[in-house]
Amino acid sequence: MTWNVWGRFGDHWLRRQRAIAETVRAQRPDFLALQETWRSDGQSQTDQLGFELGMSSVFAPSRMPRDPDPDVRLGLGILSRFPLRAVEQHTLSTGTVALRAEIRLGEDSLHFITSCLDWEEDHQRERFAQASSLASLVSELKDRGDDVVVAGDLNAPPDCPELDPLLAVLDDCWQQVYDGVTYSSHNPYLGHGEWLEDQRIDYILANDGLVPTDSRLVGFDEDHGRPPSDHYAVVADVPVS
Repeated sequence: MTWNVWGRFGDHWLRRQRAIAETVRAQRPDFLALQETWRSDGQSQTDQLGFELGMSSVFAPSRMPRDPDPDVRLGLGILSRFPLRAVEQHTLSTGTVALRAEIRLGEDSLHFITSCLDWEEDHQRERFAQASSLASLVSELKDRGDDVVVAGDLNAPPDCPELDPLLAVLDDCWQQVYDGVTYSSHNPYLGHGEWLEDQRIDYILANDGLVPTDSRLVGFDEDHGRPPSDHYAVVADVPVS
């Protein structure tokens, strides 16, 4: 599962956070990637979710939209129902990072990676460079015989050439015939005229040995009839062992 959870923006972030936790609980993912997740005063949303849901968790600060509160830092999170064998932060470019967690599954390793690529409309070159760096990391891990999943907010639709490097080494796990818009103009938190509106920009990608059996969007109305975030979440059923 992957979800851009929109930090602590809006007037009801505490209520949204409760709805986020309940939505994740209902889906019961083995692995969860978060973007725009927050840390403040020694606490992080990732750790709070991990405690509530009984999952291992890790947070990494990244280049994200700034919270109005200078004491709040936004970044990336990974949660896992399996122990995290190793965690590493990889620098991509322009302050953007990827967070990687290695999970041991029997004799094999799964590398679960999340990132949030640059969101600005005129940052095509930056996104291409970031996707290329991610693709190089994925290729290195695959060459070791390990399975790799990249889950995150890539801020580009599937047919965008900026994603070509990643889609050359990983398969898109979206299995539905409908387009799976994750950044929708139907979402009341979305600003009007956003350049990425009504696009699928959130992904779960996996190497060709991992074949998804289903995929879906969640996060539409769990917060008292409103979505818990300005993005919808992506869930994919991918057998990994």
